[in-house]
Amino acid sequence: MNDRVMQFRVGVVVLATAIIAGILIVLFGDLPSLVQATYPLKMSFTDARGIADGTPVRKNGILVGRVKTVMLDERGGVSVVADIDAYVPIYRDEQPRIATTLLGDAEIQLVPGVIRPPRQKVAAEEVLQGAVSRDPFDIVATLEPKLGTALESLTEASTAVTKLSENIDRLLVGDGDKFGVLVRKTEKALDDFSGAMANINDVMGDPETRANIKMSLAEMPQVLVDLRSSVQGIGTTLDTADRNLRNLEGLTRPLGERGAGMVAQIDTTIGRLDEVLQQAVFFTKALNESDGTIGRLVRDPRVYEDLAAAAANVKDISRELRPIIDDVRVFSDKIARHPEQLGVRGALDRRPGLK
Repeated sequence: MNDRVMQFRVGVVVLATAIIAGILIVLFGDLPSLVQATYPLKMSFTDARGIADGTPVRKNGILVGRVKTVMLDERGGVSVVADIDAYVPIYRDEQPRIATTLLGDAEIQLVPGVIRPPRQKVAAEEVLQGAVSRDPFDIVATLEPKLGTALESLTEASTAVTKLSENIDRLLVGDGDKFGVLVRKTEKALDDFSGAMANINDVMGDPETRANIKMSLAEMPQVLVDLRSSVQGIGTTLDTADRNLRNLEGLTRPLGERGAGMVAQIDTTIGRLDEVLQQAVFFTKALNESDGTIGRLVRDPRVYEDLAAAAANVKDISRELRPIIDDVRVFSDKIARHPEQLGVRGALDRRPGLK
């Protein structure tokens, strides 16, 4: 191989290296900003750890810009300005958030907030308030006490499991044939269960029994309906009884309130009834005595005959007095109608009055 071929190959390698380096610079360097239009995005953070010139800015995981300047502001925070590609819109509901990896690399992620259309784009001088994600190392440092507590709990749990295994071992393989006794009891329980299942199979294996059970299950809905009707009837009966008891209470309440007065009235009535009974006894006693007036009136027939004769005389007298009473009525009617007839002419005039 001569020197000219060697020089040609070296030149080709150098040229290829230069081309590859140029491509890498264009893709990962600052040259894209020379060919791609950008606009500034102002952000404010309380802590910008790991942020420097050239830190990537991503939206939905896609690189949309890089940090241009980082400086402290007047409020004690950090003001960050990034160049964002012109074709990428940034909205007010998006929040810049600094994320740090385990290797210490930092980037700014634009996290969308609650999307409420219409979305408004960020103005030229508007500043987005950012947040800082927790450092993984800080998270690990925070979890260290909890991990220690968890390890202690795990140690205690392992000790408890060891004690449990020792107790089980002592129970099953310790003094006496406890495990054998347990096995024999288990076998006996299984035998009893097998016998019970055989009895059930014997009962259920009878076709007539299965038919009766099916019939009972088929009639069960009607039985439930009848039971529901009975319960409703019982409820109606209880309502009626409750209503009657209330009515009875309404009747007995006035009696209870007027009980004292009613008892007094009953006592007075009983006293009067006693007096009446005494008078009735006296009357019957006088009636039974033949010498008394009432006894003679009842027992002496002559007294009855005299009373009958007197009644007949009264009847005859009343019969004779009726024409006289009629004439007096006619005379009084005439006088009432024609008082001028009281003279001689009136006495001689025989014109009828009422008749």
